[in-house]
Amino acid sequence: MTDKRKSLLYDFYKELSGRFTTTDALMSHALPLIADYANADSILFFNWDEKNSIISQRIMYEKGESYFLQEDIFVDAMSAEVIKFLDDGIAESPALDYPSVYVLLKWNTPLDSFKTLKSGRASRWMYGVLRVERFKKNKSFSSSDKEILLGLARELSVKMNLTEIDEYNTAQLRRAEALNDLAEVFATSMRLRDSIEEILKNIQKSFRFDRTSLYLTDSKSGKISDVLIVDLGGEVKRFKDGDDADGEYLSNICIDISTCYNAPSVSDRVLTIPLTLQNKTLGYLIFDNLLSRAPISQEDVLSLRQFSSQIALAIDNARLFEKVQELSNYDELTKLPMRRFFNDNFSQEIYRSKRFNLTFSVLMMDIDHFKDINDTYGHAFGDEVLKTVSEVIRNNLRQTDMPCRYGGDEIVIMFPRTTGEECLNIAKRLAEKVRIAKLPERFTRGENIKLSISQGISVFPYDGEEESGLIRRADEALYHVKQHGRASWALYSDIAQQNEKDK
Repeated sequence: MTDKRKSLLYDFYKELSGRFTTTDALMSHALPLIADYANADSILFFNWDEKNSIISQRIMYEKGESYFLQEDIFVDAMSAEVIKFLDDGIAESPALDYPSVYVLLKWNTPLDSFKTLKSGRASRWMYGVLRVERFKKNKSFSSSDKEILLGLARELSVKMNLTEIDEYNTAQLRRAEALNDLAEVFATSMRLRDSIEEILKNIQKSFRFDRTSLYLTDSKSGKISDVLIVDLGGEVKRFKDGDDADGEYLSNICIDISTCYNAPSVSDRVLTIPLTLQNKTLGYLIFDNLLSRAPISQEDVLSLRQFSSQIALAIDNARLFEKVQELSNYDELTKLPMRRFFNDNFSQEIYRSKRFNLTFSVLMMDIDHFKDINDTYGHAFGDEVLKTVSEVIRNNLRQTDMPCRYGGDEIVIMFPRTTGEECLNIAKRLAEKVRIAKLPERFTRGENIKLSISQGISVFPYDGEEESGLIRRADEALYHVKQHGRASWALYSDIAQQNEKDK
């Protein structure tokens, strides 16, 4: 080899000495150099699937630009031409009407643990092909040109081997980091929504699937109740049961949905993992590369399957935590929200109403002669009275209304976007429902006890713009009703107006 060729190959070696994250990145850097060294107009790189006798075009460099392409070409691996090409490493193309040569690339690629265990080998040979083209018919490739191309191909093959080893090690490190990140999510996040969104984001960020999806099942019915999907953009999209995206997405992934649901399944581009805990199915994780068509590696399958039990445990713990939170927010006897929970919602409603110029009403009530009921019939019957009144309230409020057991037999209800007159009508209806409510007679020796309630109402912002002022004025209206015969209702504004007239 001449000194000029040695110098050229050394320059090429130095140009490729940097670190490349992928073989595509390496090729994008190498092809322009080869085109320059070989005085070529165009270079195409093909992967060679020797098993299926297919070469797949991946990258083309022409006129200073690199293009990623996909085109499969069948070759007869047993033909004399192909066998000679494998021996020589270079061959001229007879199919084109301008000078072009095929140059062989051959490198070692590491195998994943599954293939290593199966074959007993840690690596295997991979093949690629460069097609180097000159568009002018009188610029054919000389023997010296071909020798240079063979030298460049050898250097590039060595770098392909190093890059794929680096890719493999990086992927292994990425999996370990991903599992570590997920472990931190499990340790720090207890709210169900926060937990599952963070889990999906971390999986998607680390494994880079086209989509990562979680289908949560209802704990009672076992049916899909919640769907979360994260794409490469990292945004979590949430769908409820019945949304079109649910069935449409599943139908794209599973020909037979029940098959996907019943057991772990994996194809080249879709992985489905049921999340089970103590023979209870909590949901299904589905990972797919249906858009990019990139195969899902067995290493990724193993990592995610091993971690699926911890994901299931995290979801179960988050659900349990939310259940405990929910129970701690509600009074066990009346099933009404506790005062702390009510106060949080009260503050939010004040903020919302101030911002959007809304009106809401606050109603405070207590059960007439409740102390006498306890003294006469006992506290067990008093508890039944509280449960009955609370049930009437729960069954006759809108979903947006917020009741609360404020203390003893006092109950406060917040009515968003409700005027004082509207709240008076609600108070009348509640009083009537309480009046006709049936109480158990086993505590009263057969005596039929009729209940009544007294109610006072304040209105935001007219009677106050802070929680304490609104509660105090509703209580003042309630006190007025109790001082004037009980079993009725009153607006604080009406009482204040009447007091002004009486002065």
